[in-house]
Amino acid sequence: MADADPKLHEAIGFFEQMLQTMPGDRTSLEFLSVAYDQTGQNEKRRECLIRLADTLLLEKDYDNAQVIAGYLSAFMDYPPALAAVERVAEQIQGQVLEGATRREMQGVRGTVTMPGQTASVSYDASADVHALSHSAAAAEMDLVWIWKDREYLPKEACMDVMHFLTDLPVTDCPVLISAFALLDEKHPEWTERLMETMQRASELPPIPIELFEVQPAAAKLLPSAVVQIKGVLPFALLGDEVLVALLNPLSKELQDEVAARVNKKCHFFLAYPKAWRIAAGKLV
Repeated sequence: MADADPKLHEAIGFFEQMLQTMPGDRTSLEFLSVAYDQTGQNEKRRECLIRLADTLLLEKDYDNAQVIAGYLSAFMDYPPALAAVERVAEQIQGQVLEGATRREMQGVRGTVTMPGQTASVSYDASADVHALSHSAAAAEMDLVWIWKDREYLPKEACMDVMHFLTDLPVTDCPVLISAFALLDEKHPEWTERLMETMQRASELPPIPIELFEVQPAAAKLLPSAVVQIKGVLPFALLGDEVLVALLNPLSKELQDEVAARVNKKCHFFLAYPKAWRIAAGKLV
C-alpha cells in the first residue's frame, strides 16, 4: 500500500469503512476486489472475493457469481475459497434454468457454464441489466472522484452522491445510474455550477434537449437498457451522423462505447438531468 496512488488508497479506506456498516454491500466488495489486486494485497482480495461470491448468490446474480468463482479458482488450496466455488456451482446447477427463463428472449444469445462442465444454458446477453448497471455504477463513481479531486464540488456533496450511488437497489428493470442526476436531485443548488464546470472540462456543448423532438430512428440505435441505465440518448440523425445527449461528459470510455454500439460518427452534448429524464421518458 505504501506505493499505491493516494487516490486509490483513499478510495480503499472509504469502501472498507462502508463495509463496516454494510458488510454485504456489493459495490464496495467489487471495488475492493479490484483495488486489492492492484495494490498486491492478495489475502484481502481472496477474502473479498469469497464475500462477493456469497453476496452475488444472495442476489441470484448467477452469471457474475460464476465469474467470481473463476477468480477464486486460483486459490483452490485455500479451503474457504474452495467451499465458495462449490457453493456457486451447486446453486447454478440448481437454479440457472429458472434465472435464464426470467430473461426476455430477444437479441443475441450466449451460454452459461461452470469450469469443467460441458452443459450450457442460453440467455439474452443484450438484456443483461445487472452487468450494464454495475459498469455504469463504476463509471459514475469514477466521475464523483473526479469532482472531488478537482474540487468541482465540496467533499461533503461528493460523499453524499457516492453514498446514494452505493445505495441504489439491485433490480432486473433498467434504472438510471447517474451521479449528475443524483446531485441534481439531492443537491440542486450545485447543478448549475457543475454543469458549467463539466462543460468547460469536457468541451462538450450544452444542449437544451427539451426543445428537440427525439427521433425514434436515432433513439433505436442503442438498446433501451443502455439509454435508460447509462444516461446516453441518441436524439437526432444528421445524414449518417448521430447527435447524442449524455449526463457524464468526462467519461471518454462511455463515448467510445456509444460510438461502437451505433457504428456511426457521434456528436456528444451535455444535458441537464431533468431535461434528459423527460426526453428519455417519452421513449419508454
